[in-house]
Amino acid sequence: MPRFDEYTGEHLIPPYRVLDLTDRRAAFCGRLLADYGADVVKVEPPSGDPSRGLGPYPGDVADAERSLDFLFYNTNKRSITLDLETEAGRGVFRRLAADADVIIESYDRHFLGDRGIGYDDLRGDNPGLVMASVTPFGSTGEWADYSGDDLVVMAASGYMQITGEPDEPPVRQGNEHSHYPGAQYAAVGILAALYYRDFADGGVGQHIDVSSQEALITYYTDAHPALLWRKLGQNVTRVGTNSTLVIPLGAYPCKDGWIAAGVITPREWDALAEWIHEVTGNDEVLNEAYRGGNQDRAEHIDIITALFLEFAENFTVQEMFHEGQRRNLVFLPVNEVADLLADPQLAESGFWYDIEHEEGSIGTIKYPLGIFHSEEVSARRRPAPALGADNMAVYQGELGMTADELATLRGDGII
Repeated sequence: MPRFDEYTGEHLIPPYRVLDLTDRRAAFCGRLLADYGADVVKVEPPSGDPSRGLGPYPGDVADAERSLDFLFYNTNKRSITLDLETEAGRGVFRRLAADADVIIESYDRHFLGDRGIGYDDLRGDNPGLVMASVTPFGSTGEWADYSGDDLVVMAASGYMQITGEPDEPPVRQGNEHSHYPGAQYAAVGILAALYYRDFADGGVGQHIDVSSQEALITYYTDAHPALLWRKLGQNVTRVGTNSTLVIPLGAYPCKDGWIAAGVITPREWDALAEWIHEVTGNDEVLNEAYRGGNQDRAEHIDIITALFLEFAENFTVQEMFHEGQRRNLVFLPVNEVADLLADPQLAESGFWYDIEHEEGSIGTIKYPLGIFHSEEVSARRRPAPALGADNMAVYQGELGMTADELATLRGDGII
């Protein structure tokens, strides 16, 4: 059904309704949709989403309404509680799903189907339903039923193979980086499925199967791992912050922090070599063997790195950044969080938003919400919901339950 009047452009029906059954593996998908206008209802067990128990907490005071992890992943969503392990709870969920546009879930592959609320069970009452399932390895293949956390997906995707120092073991990315690719692909897939349903004469929903392993592999295909292996029988190797293609390239210590530097063209090398010589007086940097392209310097990377380290220790980060820019060299500070919060570029682009929290006495928290902008659309600024904050609105106001029915569900621990 078209969602806008073709003449006036006005909404014909409310925004897309999304039921969010995700854990941290895919919660960012619901957040993206919610931030930009979807009505995302997070369906939590009566005890609350487990991520409510994850720190850190403002003031280091643990509370289900104060988890910074939960607050970040769930801006602009609503919250209802529902026990899907009970038949009564599943009956309520079927009613919700019958009027939903989208369900996002990240349970193990058979969890919903074994309880009679999988995609095949629900689409009979709602042929236009779009469901996105995000699992470690997708729903097909030998590993489809394997569980996996961030470390498992990082290892299985091969991402760890390229992360770390050349002579050290593989390492995973900081924090839990593997959660984002799958969640982002799920969001894109949902938008495509809704477009097909509503505007491309499809008229029906789809089940979108997202593998976190596969999604993460695409995040390093710029290194051409498959091509390198097929042609040369070699793995893409770990290079730390250096590169086998750009020399020097990496993060180098200054007096008060770290600078990231990369030298690509012969002109850039000549400018850098002259600067290093001015500062250190070391004639080695003027060696003709280091001139030319990056491959001319490749076999001398250890000496060049040592020359750069001796040079960088003479400057503060800002001194090296500004003088490097003046000499048309690619030098940039390695930002810490305080630097990002004070960054005028991010401030002017509207990347940071302040959100006021009434629950948990948190006050105002700054969020990175400005992922993209247009004149017509920008991110909303509503804090993550308190546990079950929208039970009355959804169950009574939208499903039409009576106060007695709601009291019974509450008394039986269903909500």
